[in-house]
Amino acid sequence: MNNQIFRIQQQHLVLKSTGEIIPEKEPVFFLRALDTQALCTIRCYQATMTPGSKGWETIQQVIDNFTTFRQENRMKMKPPSEAY
Repeated sequence: MNNQIFRIQQQHLVLKSTGEIIPEKEPVFFLRALDTQALCTIRCYQATMTPGSKGWETIQQVIDNFTTFRQENRMKMKPPSEAY
């Protein structure tokens, strides 16, 4: 998984910054880079944060990666109804 925030470790979803295991019963929401609306959603999320605050730079890295993917894979992009 190419992700700055989570990793898979021994079949568990783990928060990279703390090593905390996300409990199986806790809902988690993922966005795929090929989703045409994902980048907008992430930008809106980042807009709720103060630049320089905890996590802001990580979210900026995600935005940069989604932007690069979109530029390099324009023909693969799909609306949300088809991306998942």
